[in-house]
Amino acid sequence: MKYSVALETAHKLLTNELKTDLGSKSFKNDVTSQIVISNKSIKAYFVARTKIILCGINFIESFIKSLKNGIVIKLFFKDGDIIKANKKIASLQGDAKKILVLERTLLNFLQHLSSISTTTYFIKEKLKNTRIQLLDTRKTITGLRIVQKYATQKGGAKNHRIGLYDKIFIKDNHIKIAGGIENIKNIINRKNIRDYIIECDNYNQARFFIEAGAKYILLDNMKIEEIKKILKIKCKNVKFEVSGGINVSNIKKFLHLKIHFISVGFITQNPEPTDIGLDII
Repeated sequence: MKYSVALETAHKLLTNELKTDLGSKSFKNDVTSQIVISNKSIKAYFVARTKIILCGINFIESFIKSLKNGIVIKLFFKDGDIIKANKKIASLQGDAKKILVLERTLLNFLQHLSSISTTTYFIKEKLKNTRIQLLDTRKTITGLRIVQKYATQKGGAKNHRIGLYDKIFIKDNHIKIAGGIENIKNIINRKNIRDYIIECDNYNQARFFIEAGAKYILLDNMKIEEIKKILKIKCKNVKFEVSGGINVSNIKKFLHLKIHFISVGFITQNPEPTDIGLDII
C-alpha cells in the first residue's frame, strides 16, 4: 500500500468524520464547548493505555497541519512503532475548544488503525519461527480498505489483493458459474493465463489444478489432515496459501505445515480493540 494513496484516503475520512461530528465544517458547532469553555490555550497528549503497535498518527499529523487553525502537533513516535503502556504518543497544543472538537474524531481513527496493526503484529509474532508470510484479505470495512491495509502492513502483514483489478484470483463461485474445474482449466489454457491464484476447497480440486500447472493454490477451509495430504502431492514451484476461519486461538496448528502464506480476515474485520486516550495538561 503506497503511503501517498493511504494519506489521501485518510484526509478524506477525517474530514468527513469531523463534518459528521459537527454537522457542518464550523468548529463553532460544538455547542457544549462554546458554552462552558473559555478562550484558552492548552496542551494535551495522546497516551497509549496498553501496549500497541501504533498506526494512524502520521495521517493525523498531516491532517492537523492541513487545517491551519493554530494547533501544533508534535510526534514522539511514528506509525509502526511499538508503544508501551502509558507512553505519550504525541502532543497537541493550541485553542482548547478546537482540540476538544478534534478529540473524538482523532481518537476513533487512531484507535481503529492501531487495533488492526496491533492484532496483526501479535498474529505475525506467532509466525516468526516459520517461513510463512501473513496476508490480509479484502474483508474490510466499507470505505476503509485503503487505510486498513496500510495498518496491516504496519503490523507486519503483506497486502493481498487491494481489489479485483490487481490479480487474477479464481474463487469457488467463479468455478461454479463457469461450469466446473474442467471448464476453468480450458479457459485458462485457451487464454494462455499463467499468473493466477486458484481457490480449492478439497483434495481432488487441488490435485487437479496442480496437475494442470497452477503455481499458486489457496486451500480454503480445509482440515489439517487434508492440507497435509495435498502438500504430499509431487509438484515444483507451487505456492500454497491457507485461509478460512484462522484466528489467534487456532493458528498454532498451521505453523508446522510447509505452506507459504496464511491469510487472515479477522485482523481487519474484528481486531482486538486498543485503548488510547487524550490527556489534558
